[in-house]
Amino acid sequence: MIEKIIQENINKSFLIAYSGGLDSTVLLYKLLKIKKKKNIQIRAIHINHNLNPLSIKWTKHCQKICIINQIPLIIKNIQIKNIISNIEEKLRIQRYNIFYKNLLHNEILLTGHHVNDQCETFILSLKRGSGPTGLSCMSVKTSLGRKTIIRPFLNVTKKELELWAKKNQLTWIEDISNFQINYDRNFIRTKIIPVFEQRWPYFINNCLRTIKICQKETKLLNYFLRKKIFYFIKFNDCLNIQKFKNMKEDMCTALIRYWLSFKKIKIPSYKSIQYIYKQMVFSRQDANPKIILKNYEIRRYQSSLYFVKTQPNIQNKLLFWHNPKKTLKLPNYLGYLKLSLYGGNQLPAPKNNELINIRFQYEGKILILGRDQKRQIKKIWQEKKIPPWLRNQIPLLFYNNLFIAAIGVFVINLDITDRNYWTVSWESHLELSHDNIFNFY
Repeated sequence: MIEKIIQENINKSFLIAYSGGLDSTVLLYKLLKIKKKKNIQIRAIHINHNLNPLSIKWTKHCQKICIINQIPLIIKNIQIKNIISNIEEKLRIQRYNIFYKNLLHNEILLTGHHVNDQCETFILSLKRGSGPTGLSCMSVKTSLGRKTIIRPFLNVTKKELELWAKKNQLTWIEDISNFQINYDRNFIRTKIIPVFEQRWPYFINNCLRTIKICQKETKLLNYFLRKKIFYFIKFNDCLNIQKFKNMKEDMCTALIRYWLSFKKIKIPSYKSIQYIYKQMVFSRQDANPKIILKNYEIRRYQSSLYFVKTQPNIQNKLLFWHNPKKTLKLPNYLGYLKLSLYGGNQLPAPKNNELINIRFQYEGKILILGRDQKRQIKKIWQEKKIPPWLRNQIPLLFYNNLFIAAIGVFVINLDITDRNYWTVSWESHLELSHDNIFNFY
């Protein structure tokens, strides 16, 4: 399997997730054997979880092996404090975010996950009540944000890896914490699987077969969803749910799940997808429902679902632009305001004694250019099709307390004759959808 992976990715470099344990040690030495025949680039990364008194010794072991074999090694530390529950998941999240940040542009992450790991993951998924997608467990090749992760041992048992390691006289770390059954995975590994194997010797192989069946079923489902989803995704990446009330619930939830699979996040659970469906599709037409997924939100606006990054509340923030000759940096990565000779908004210029300030909230009626009557600003936002979560992200220009413009959206009709004009440009980073930066939460 490793030789095939190398051949298929001959122009790539490889980063090995190297814990020093059996599986990652075999992975490292198998790559070293291939490196003698083929010109491939190998690096390794070791993450110290700082949970075991021997962890520093393990780090030194990995350093020694990499020095002997002339493999560049990255060492990173995780410090998790005051965590009582779900520590395994939190450590996994930290690990994968570290992997992602340290992967080079043309580099593939290789891990030593094997059949036994798959079986443990399968049982954990059963415990959570997962469907076919969750029971598909790990794939040999998957995306890690914009990068790739490959698990070449997913068809190899731990016993086979141990036989190869002993045959080649390798040394590796034995982590005694693997026998602490307060961790779910360790409990499955030491208490459940041995009992199943004793009763049914082919349990692990049958478990692997079920995983492959779930993977094929999920792949087939995604094939049909891929064809259907583009009838519902709009130009700005939102999901049109206008017809969902007339469709079967299973199809709607499948489309929601598939739409979220494009977002480079961990797919929400079955229960969460059901909640999204019921809260978004069947809420009142004038409602503004919001569902939070860690650092992101799913919002509904005008019969569409939007996936947006949660932003800090800045509606009470006040910025003074004391020197308009210099660019003004906006909060929340919204970009900059600057004077422009070409593109931008042509606006009434401030007088010498007026303080130029930027705000992000306004309530009340306004009269904008091109209109003959005042309207509530909420109605103006609706006319301009600005979703509610973006309205407090748009810079509002004031001179003292005089409202001048919502930059890039509308200008206030001031009916003035004693002012000059200037052009203000907003170099905006504002997006309707999320920012595509990977975060393995």
